[in-house]
Amino acid sequence: MNLLSQIITGLTAVALISVGILEIFFHRDQRFYRLFLIKPSDAPAVRMWAMNIGAYNIVFALGMAAGLWMVNLAGNPAGGVAIIIFCCLGQVVLGIWLWVTEKRLLLSAIGQSLFPGLAVLFYLLFR
Repeated sequence: MNLLSQIITGLTAVALISVGILEIFFHRDQRFYRLFLIKPSDAPAVRMWAMNIGAYNIVFALGMAAGLWMVNLAGNPAGGVAIIIFCCLGQVVLGIWLWVTEKRLLLSAIGQSLFPGLAVLFYLLFR
């Protein structure tokens, strides 16, 4: 896997962990209500979904990190690439689904899909 794809994958993993932490630990923080499109009265109701989505984001990030480790350190580049491609394409699909289900989250959907999509595209173009 080329260096550009690996860098983008690593940055995506860091972003997913950051967003996952926000979703898990800060979904009730009023500073983030606009980001999550919730009202103060909605915070208790969205807790379960926010906690789970945050965990999903962190798990995808850990998958990307494991793939990068396999590519670079574990001597299993083919397996690592497969994991990275799966995780990146999963984020692309989930970003599209986010926009399909909530049009107001277009920028979030682009943010979720763009870099993982670029990682896959650059991998395919520069093998």
